[in-house]
Amino acid sequence: MNEKRSIIVLIFMLFLAMNACECMAQEIQQASGTIQITDMLGRQLTVPENISSVISTSPPSTILVYMLAPDKLAGWNFINNFNHTLMDENYLSLPVIGGWYGTQTGNYETMINMSPDIVIEGYTTDGEVQETIYRRQEKFGSIPVVAIDGSIIFVTKSDPTIEYVGKLLDCKDQAEKLLEFRSSILTKINETVKDIPEDEKVRVYYAEGPTGLATDPSGSQHSQVIDICGGINVADCPLTPGNGMTQVSIEQVMNWNPEAIITSSPQFYRTVYSDPLWTSVEAVQNKRVYLAPQNPFCWIDRPQGPHLIIGTAWTAKMLYPDLFADMDLDSLTGEFYSEFFHYDLKDSDLDMLLHPEAKITK
Repeated sequence: MNEKRSIIVLIFMLFLAMNACECMAQEIQQASGTIQITDMLGRQLTVPENISSVISTSPPSTILVYMLAPDKLAGWNFINNFNHTLMDENYLSLPVIGGWYGTQTGNYETMINMSPDIVIEGYTTDGEVQETIYRRQEKFGSIPVVAIDGSIIFVTKSDPTIEYVGKLLDCKDQAEKLLEFRSSILTKINETVKDIPEDEKVRVYYAEGPTGLATDPSGSQHSQVIDICGGINVADCPLTPGNGMTQVSIEQVMNWNPEAIITSSPQFYRTVYSDPLWTSVEAVQNKRVYLAPQNPFCWIDRPQGPHLIIGTAWTAKMLYPDLFADMDLDSLTGEFYSEFFHYDLKDSDLDMLLHPEAKITK
């Protein structure tokens, strides 16, 4: 009996000791202004309780931070240089620090010297994800590297990542606004295109590069807006992993004979209607080549990220103007830029965005 009582007392004392240690750890953390979190790879990390400075290692996660908590963003992986960039000067003037994406290689020393509270590692083509995270953490030393899910590059799969970063950066309301905006557009598109008969869907070619003779087939992250918007991606070619941009010939394009072409290349758009190689393609004959808006970031591809949601609205409107006649793209664009790019568009800005061809063909 005494032995049993001793065991019970011992267990009780151990329980009290464990609780005391846990409380002490919490008190130490609170005193040091840190908290424990779990990143999206399941790693336990200690981060500042109030995160005020963030670096991300690739454009999709950088753009997400900008959209949700712009004042916490410490630098860009890259920034497009336009004569008039549609971004507040406070954000446009942030340093360009590089990163790991595509063929780009970042500089650890540059980033470490900026002393960010955390580094966010999201989508990367730099090796296997878990291996990359641990290598990145080793290089960054005491600066916590928070892994987020690579689904942020996919318009239809990014909810968990948006929610996670909203909580991480204490901007849950802004994350919820983005999720609601995204959901309303996707719902509208899905309800409109779901019943289009297969033989009435628009056949689309995604023209990449200055010649338009690179593309990405259906299922590629780079051509996802076509799939989302009910278009038939005519590219019958291999899917090139990572950077994409499978090279094709003009003969292949002529054989596919798309009804519409979308492109993010001003160089290609500038020449396509006058280039004799393209004159026999149906989309060119019918003036259905569309240049995607791309200020401050391209709406349809490169970089991928949460901003592509406005690009799905644009793509749907270009492919099916009659079906989406009631979609007010001007209003949606103004709302998106104000809420998520933190920039109020003037009428001239809106015209430049939605009608870039007018400037290019002058």
